[in-house]
Amino acid sequence: MTIRRKWQFASFLLALPAAASAQYSQPTPTPTPTPAQSTPNQGQPGGSEAAAGPASAPELIAAAVCVIARNAAAADPLFATPPFSAGERQRAAGLLRDMGRCVRLPGMSSSATLIRGAFAEAAVEARFPAPQAARSPAVDSAPLLRVDLATTITDAPSLVPAYAMAECTVRQHPELVRALLATEPTSTAAGAAMTALNPAFVACVTPGAQINVDGRMLRGMLAEILYRWSVVQRDGPASPWAAAAPAPAAATQ
Repeated sequence: MTIRRKWQFASFLLALPAAASAQYSQPTPTPTPTPAQSTPNQGQPGGSEAAAGPASAPELIAAAVCVIARNAAAADPLFATPPFSAGERQRAAGLLRDMGRCVRLPGMSSSATLIRGAFAEAAVEARFPAPQAARSPAVDSAPLLRVDLATTITDAPSLVPAYAMAECTVRQHPELVRALLATEPTSTAAGAAMTALNPAFVACVTPGAQINVDGRMLRGMLAEILYRWSVVQRDGPASPWAAAAPAPAAATQ
């Protein structure tokens, strides 16, 4: 079982109107987790794992749902790691083995990014089957991407606009994100749900930003940001994912 060295992405690419001043394309391959060490599968002749190959988006999400159904907290250590960090690699590799065993595809492979997104979808489904009400006064979630901690890639700053757009979209239109996550990945319905998000994306893109991300990665980002936002709305400022409260304005004379 391996975590592949190149991201595996669906063929669907998000296209925004030109007015958004953003470009969506296939991300340049970047280093991903070191292949996980496979363990013998006693159910296979000779004790070796079947070479299932790269998992499709539906397979990956189904496997994550399977693991979460058995242990609701299984992905919590992964969510606690920063994206594109060494810790993320380690946690994702362990979960990938669990996923393969759960759905009896022990040779399945994927990237840490997509594993993380699949578990985020499973966590939203399991823990927040109904929309979480926003708090008043508002409490936002902290940014998911920490460039200073993204040590497994060299181009982390180039992903900042995409994560910022996803965070803005979840904050303003969580219902549209939930509608996307309710669809089967790569289906016609998923394409329609992504298209329905286009106006929100346009409104959230910083003018002139260059966004290099495709539909499968973006779906995972939206899922985890929605999950984190939902946790913060449930737990309030005490949540470790809550954004820091703004400093009080200085008193004027």
